[in-house]
Amino acid sequence: MMRAESLIKRYGGLLAVDQVSLSLDRGTLHAVIGPNGAGKSTLINLLSGETSLSSGWVHFKDHDISAWPAWRRGQAGIGRTFQRTNVMRDMTVLENARLAAQARAQFGLLQTAANAKVVQTALAALHRAGLAEAAGAIASTLSHGQARLLEIAMALAGLPDVLLLDEPLAGLGPEETAPVANLLRDLARDHAVLLVEHDMDVVFAVADVITVMVDGRVLATGAPNEIRTSAIVRDAYLGHSV
Repeated sequence: MMRAESLIKRYGGLLAVDQVSLSLDRGTLHAVIGPNGAGKSTLINLLSGETSLSSGWVHFKDHDISAWPAWRRGQAGIGRTFQRTNVMRDMTVLENARLAAQARAQFGLLQTAANAKVVQTALAALHRAGLAEAAGAIASTLSHGQARLLEIAMALAGLPDVLLLDEPLAGLGPEETAPVANLLRDLARDHAVLLVEHDMDVVFAVADVITVMVDGRVLATGAPNEIRTSAIVRDAYLGHSV
């Protein structure tokens, strides 16, 4: 579904991402882990078009999208979330999801507000994220965990084929983590999912493939058991507690 080849991002003399290649397949959750500063969020920004490449290629459905801006990638079917919750707090939960659906539909604001299909798409995304009963609530009244679910629902409202999720569990307690982790498992059934996350318990529970990044480079890629037992990965990142 999506393939990155030899991605490089330079900031002056700093190589934030250095020769990173990976592929994302429908029905697969591909987690990217590593210490702070490893280049994980920069990688998501390169895949989503938020940040321009210094060199390398990004392919989506056999199209070279390396030069496409973020909005064009979003309309083509690439959805993403951010480290910091990115919802419109003064609007209702449904209005947040509807605006996300509208962006993909490419209708004008007034036309879309009355478009039943867009509303249905938004409601379907909320239902999948477990937020249907909160559709009329103001986003600022949501718990942190619910706000994380809303951001994922907004990405789903864009009808993506690929989901790029940047630390969706950040700041969540154990009770709030479970619904998000369950949603991640569900989304991987019919999407290609890239998950950047620091919660190793969740990563090893939900991931099909794990890539470990250190200092902007790929240290290892493999199935969870391969990564868990890798001496190189343990020494560089996981330590001996996983």
